[in-house]
Amino acid sequence: MDINQIQYFLAIVETGGFTKAADNLFISQPSLSVSIKKLERELGVTLLERGSRRTLLTPAGENFLETAKKILKLYQNALNDLSDFRIKPVLRLGVLRTLRIEDLAKMITMFREKCPKAIIEIRDGTVQDINNWLEQGYVDLIITELANLEDGDISLILFKQDFLLAVPKNHPFTSKDEITLTELENQPFIGRTQCEIWGQAPKIFKAEGIDPQVIYLADREEWAISMVQFGLGITIMPVWKGLSNIVYIPIAGLNLSRTVGLKWRTSQNSELIKQFRLFAARYSWSGI
Repeated sequence: MDINQIQYFLAIVETGGFTKAADNLFISQPSLSVSIKKLERELGVTLLERGSRRTLLTPAGENFLETAKKILKLYQNALNDLSDFRIKPVLRLGVLRTLRIEDLAKMITMFREKCPKAIIEIRDGTVQDINNWLEQGYVDLIITELANLEDGDISLILFKQDFLLAVPKNHPFTSKDEITLTELENQPFIGRTQCEIWGQAPKIFKAEGIDPQVIYLADREEWAISMVQFGLGITIMPVWKGLSNIVYIPIAGLNLSRTVGLKWRTSQNSELIKQFRLFAARYSWSGI
């Protein structure tokens, strides 16, 4: 049950029919009917009798009517009570799941010091996830991987990262200046399922005729980092500065990198969004 269903039910009762209620609600009659049927299924009763001229309440509908009015009133009271909170600026930020939480948290903390009244809502996901959220209006800005031909009016480069092989500091590979892909054969390997290059990995390995021993599939950066640090496996990942117990080694013939930046919609011109864009552009990404 959601508040729209309650409002739809009351509109039908008030207007006496689905057609007039749909017109008043600015929705299609089929959509209204589907919503009411879903409400009736959830409640386990029939609320309305569909007549040729007028829709009537069933006994169950009569009983539910007062409850529905109370629910709507409570909802409206809650909105009024929260009106003070709505004047606080809110920034909805989508971020790559393959960013380190520590780096992101530091950056947002420093931004909050400059804009202490701002509320920052964060959603993390894949490149596709957060780009979809931006297009659908679920977030205002995203920190994502940028393609080569991004529109400069709605995007901003923040930093670039190389992808190298990450191994624990006591691994035999640390004595090498670089390794070959074939040397990864039979090595315990940590797959990074949300990584932007993970989709390419099977093709890269197959081309070299190797089949790494994948011991774990990590969907967050911290999991992959920790597993390498404790010697459970190796992985190909972005270069992060200051990681203890990890050594990065180039892979011969494999040049992988990503460009990370901000993206926003052309209509996103609020003062808070402008401030965040300016701050992010000047921020020193020390962990990169």
